[in-house]
Amino acid sequence: MPPLTDRPRQTEAHEALAARIRRWREVRGWNQQALADRAGFARSTLSKIENGLLSPTFEILLKIARGFGCDLSDLVRPEAPRLAGRLVIERGLPGEPVEDAKNRLWPLGAQIKGRGFQAMIVEFTETDIDAFGPWNRHETDDMLHVLSGRLALHTEGYETAVLGPGDTVHFDGAMPHACLSAGPEVCRCLYVFAERDGALPDLDRQTTG
Repeated sequence: MPPLTDRPRQTEAHEALAARIRRWREVRGWNQQALADRAGFARSTLSKIENGLLSPTFEILLKIARGFGCDLSDLVRPEAPRLAGRLVIERGLPGEPVEDAKNRLWPLGAQIKGRGFQAMIVEFTETDIDAFGPWNRHETDDMLHVLSGRLALHTEGYETAVLGPGDTVHFDGAMPHACLSAGPEVCRCLYVFAERDGALPDLDRQTTG
């Protein structure tokens, strides 16, 4: 199971997310065990998330979305119509991030449903590969474009790649990988990923990267 931060999250963003998960579960007539079984992690973890005692990692959010049969963007932001015939402009980062011990995530255009890709701003905060824990892997095609700071991308079978502002990397998300900040400054990236065959990843990992 991917690691979870044990830091309580009492911000409005986390409270709203916990309430949405609980509401969606209840309207389907599921108890916590039913959703946990569909998502593929322990019921006790779901209980702590719904009660604001644990902040879900990126992997756990993806698993919860898979359990509901929806896109991650549908889970983390309120529902809204598709983009068809519309122009959507976001000014600045959209509210508070989803945060854990390794990164902070701001979903972009999360109110838009039915896209073939998803986009986020992500800040990588971990700097120590030994402290990272299990590497990430997920059934997506991934792109990271460095906006600020320096990114250290560790991948299985390749030398560690260090990227600076303006650099971009495209890679197979199913390849074990870990993304860290390569300097004292937090590394901020644009993260775009496409889920293969429209299916959410079945993950054994924590964060983006």
